[in-house]
Amino acid sequence: MVTVLLCAHNLLIRTGLRKVLEDDAYIHVAAETGSADEAVELARRHQPDVVFVELDMPRGEGLRIGRMLTGTGDRPAGVVFIAQSFDSTTALRGLLAGARAFLAKSDTPRQLVAAVHAVAGGYTVLPSAVTAALEPWAMLSTAFAAPGAADVFGLLTERELEVLRLMATGMSNAEIAEFLSLGEATVKSHVSRLLSKLGLRNRSQAVARAYGTGLMGVPARAAQ
Repeated sequence: MVTVLLCAHNLLIRTGLRKVLEDDAYIHVAAETGSADEAVELARRHQPDVVFVELDMPRGEGLRIGRMLTGTGDRPAGVVFIAQSFDSTTALRGLLAGARAFLAKSDTPRQLVAAVHAVAGGYTVLPSAVTAALEPWAMLSTAFAAPGAADVFGLLTERELEVLRLMATGMSNAEIAEFLSLGEATVKSHVSRLLSKLGLRNRSQAVARAYGTGLMGVPARAAQ
């Protein structure tokens, strides 16, 4: 039996997902919520195999849920993001937040059920629309390749690396601050320090370095 947690701001979406998934005799929807904080508590309580997260939730809540739940419990759940559509930035942010699968709200019930079983079985589900959206990032990674340069990231703290990865998805300081639950001034300080440590002048150079040295290698591989 695959245990599922549903996280969506829209009650109609949660109700629809529950009906579709529970039509499968091997799927049990243990709980549902529209709150990021409650999602973490429910995940601890029910230890789900798969968590469905509405990526379009207000204030970036969907990404925050994904990021929190991939590190929750003795065995982190497989996060499935469902959204209206995926552009390159949204897909990349989803992967960085720990997504194991992406589904469109227009997908069929059969596709939803198949994705649950695939993720529960340890597989990653990247539809063609998502891999196509990630293609520009893969091309950028190749264009700025610089063998051996990745060693310089050893100068950065874990938090600075995290900020750099989020910068590379196109997030502003304000968005990074919200995503990491930090003050915007703190994020600005991290950005300033990492630029100084890397000997770079601006964010654009930092993003190019991140892609060119493989720091963003997971999305690039996913797009192949």
